[in-house]
Amino acid sequence: MKQLDYQYPLNPDWQMPVTIDASGQLIFDKNELPDLDDVTLLLEFSYSAKSKHKMGSVTLSQPNYQVEGRAGEQYFEVGQSGKRYVNLSAFEHLDELTLKANDCRMGEQARLIGFHNPDVSQGPILIVAPHADDAELAAYGLYAKHHKNVWIVTLYAGETLQKLDKQYIPNLDTKLEEGIARKAAIRHWNSMTTPLLANVPAKQLVNLAYTGVTVDNLHSAPEIELPYGVSGLNPSHFRQWNGVSLANDDKGENSPQSMVNELAQLLDIIKPATVLVTDPEIDPHPEHRAAANALALAIKQSEYLPQQVLLYINHLKGIHDFPYGPEHVTTALAPNYQEFRQLQAVKVFSHQLPFSTQLNKVVALDSMHDLRAKDRFEKKLKRWWKEKRFGYGYRYYGAHAYFQTHIKAAEVFTVVSGKAFSEQLLAR
Repeated sequence: MKQLDYQYPLNPDWQMPVTIDASGQLIFDKNELPDLDDVTLLLEFSYSAKSKHKMGSVTLSQPNYQVEGRAGEQYFEVGQSGKRYVNLSAFEHLDELTLKANDCRMGEQARLIGFHNPDVSQGPILIVAPHADDAELAAYGLYAKHHKNVWIVTLYAGETLQKLDKQYIPNLDTKLEEGIARKAAIRHWNSMTTPLLANVPAKQLVNLAYTGVTVDNLHSAPEIELPYGVSGLNPSHFRQWNGVSLANDDKGENSPQSMVNELAQLLDIIKPATVLVTDPEIDPHPEHRAAANALALAIKQSEYLPQQVLLYINHLKGIHDFPYGPEHVTTALAPNYQEFRQLQAVKVFSHQLPFSTQLNKVVALDSMHDLRAKDRFEKKLKRWWKEKRFGYGYRYYGAHAYFQTHIKAAEVFTVVSGKAFSEQLLAR
């Protein structure tokens, strides 16, 4: 059994020790429990899987209270033990709450940690999406709920195509460069239309369509223009539907500094109280890390300081099945086994999704061409065998893994202030 603790520099608003008794109920001093309204509540506990092949899970239940769908189930790693977190935020109170460990063990001593939910309704919300589909994967439920106040900016053209047989429609193009241009055009279309399903105003959707911007060139050579990823074009080509005019619209300069300038301009125009961006500590995708760094530089450059930054994770290094478990179960913090090197203290926000919103999220993901994976016979056979052997109860809405991993009963973010995000990330 591999011992691996989740490592987060958590800064809870309150915490208290609890005991998990033999029946799975939480024993604690009820007089010390604060009001749980608008609180994200996690249980930090000691986890130990029983199997090297089957995920452990925890089922939460409460007399006279029925959570929607499978929101009372949470899944964890096979063949591991260590510090983990159960998300209790779906429950209005803790009276008679019971935790049942399945194919795993829970240590007797645990800790309740609570975080006051950020007030994301107090002003505009800006979602910084590196690519078309990142905003939907991470935050469709949140942006659907607050659609009138939501702005979404997509930073990259997303043109990368290794082979023609990877095109969404087979045999559409005969040259790779044609396929690359078509992929960029389709992802541009996706970024500007999918949010309309959630009633986000079209005038609040922006696509910048940069290529090749990395963390390194953002900091070492921001003024140098980069070769554009779509032959014969530049970022200006993909801006005809943008709801605002930006500084680089006419020049079409593909440089890191131009991206930062336009993000700073958007901060000044929108004045968002809340900004969402990819987590630079955990998400390993190079363009996702660059997106966070570009935002930090833009905050430093801008005259406007967002109150809070919500961090999301769409990729994990070496892990492709998180959030774990079947569709519609709940999730908590993403697996992270390394000490944070930049962000020093974070809070947690769990945004709960009604079942109807989870189904609408399926439709939103289905509208994204890049998630149209081929459902090959080998994949179908593996799915059949996994269900036959373990019986998790997957629905398999789509062939791409995201249709399982990201259709969950909660969207979970870590939270820092705008000032802390920019200063800590730029303290290189």
